Formats: sequence, C-alpha cells, structure tokens
Amino acid sequence: MVIKKSKSVRELVYEELKRLIIEGEIQPEERIVETEYAEKFQISRTPIREALRMLELEGFVESKSKGGVMVKSIKKSDIDEIYRIRIALEGVILEEVINNAKKKDIRRLERLMEDTEDLIDESGEDKEVFKLFSEFNDTLYDIASLDRVTEMITNINLYLRRFRRMAIESGDRKEVAFNDHRAIVEAIKEKAVEEARSLNKVHLERSRDFIKANIQY
Repeated sequence: MVIKKSKSVRELVYEELKRLIIEGEIQPEERIVETEYAEKFQISRTPIREALRMLELEGFVESKSKGGVMVKSIKKSDIDEIYRIRIALEGVILEEVINNAKKKDIRRLERLMEDTEDLIDESGEDKEVFKLFSEFNDTLYDIASLDRVTEMITNINLYLRRFRRMAIESGDRKEVAFNDHRAIVEAIKEKAVEEARSLNKVHLERSRDFIKANIQY
C-alpha cells in the first residue's frame, strides 16, 4: 500500500498500522521495523516513528529495551480489564436507554431482533449475523445519545475486535448471543434497569470467557 500525502501522513500511517494490528496482519510479538514500513508506504521514517508513539500510548505496541517496537501480546488480565470497562460503560448506556427510549426506538430494537432471528433460522453466514449484533449495540448507543460514553466504548471495542479475530467462533455462540439480546430488549421494554444491566453483564462475561478459552497467548 502507498500512503497518499493528504492532510496528515502521520495520522494515515497510524490508522493503517492500527488496522493491520487489529485485523491480525501484524501479529502479537511481531516487530515493526521503521525502515521496512517507510519503504512499503513510500514515505520517510519520521511519520512511522510518530505513528508508533501514538500506538504505544494506546497500548497496541511497546518499545523493547534492546531497541525496536513490537506488537503487544495479549494477556488474560488485558481481556478481563477490557470487559470490566465495557460492562460498566454499557450499564450507563442501558440506564439512559430505559429512561429515554420512545416507542419508535423500541420498535427499532424489535425489528433488529426479527431480522437477526430470520437470518439465524435461515442458517445465515456468521459474518452477517455478527454484523446485526454490532448494529444492535450501535442502536443502543444511538438511543442513549451519550457521545462521550459511546466514544469510550468504541475505543475499547477496537481491542475486543482484535481479541475476537484471534479466537475461533463457536457454532452455537450466535444463538446464545441472540437470546441474550432478546432478553435485554424485554428488560428495556419493562423499564427494568437492574435486570437489563444484569443480563448484559452475563452476556459480556460469556463473550469474555469464550475468548479467554479460545485465544492463543
């Protein structure tokens, strides 16, 4: 890939390197050599170095004592921490959804449940099912309309995407996730805040445990 020099070369390099890490094209403990990527992107080493500093601040890479930069490996404690944060933040989202959701918002969630159930019944591709799962989460964030909280969740979801791509998806996991979502929607309709939070906590803990069981450390 050739990085086109538009507004900020550093930002473009940062986004591309992050994508490569999240998509698993650059593996944990793999070194990122400035000269190699400068040649690959056809740019100088300076924006590569600056982009790596940004990625280090976000915890994607680390500088080694013997020199060079390496993609950080994944630890079980990392996964635990990320899920604890997401459980807390989504608890805030669900309370706001229940307090502010209108009939049209509830209908949006119900339609998503119907579309997801139809796709699962038709043995749709996992990729399409999980796309609807992501849309379900995005709909909750949209209804809550808490921009800062949503931004924080979006940032930590980058880490979760990375974890999920390293794990092997289970055939029956989508059924379990769908049932969790459906129960959460019912709790929202009943305006049961604590029940919705509890259901979502269990849902996310299942996801966490699945990844921890299947990921290669």
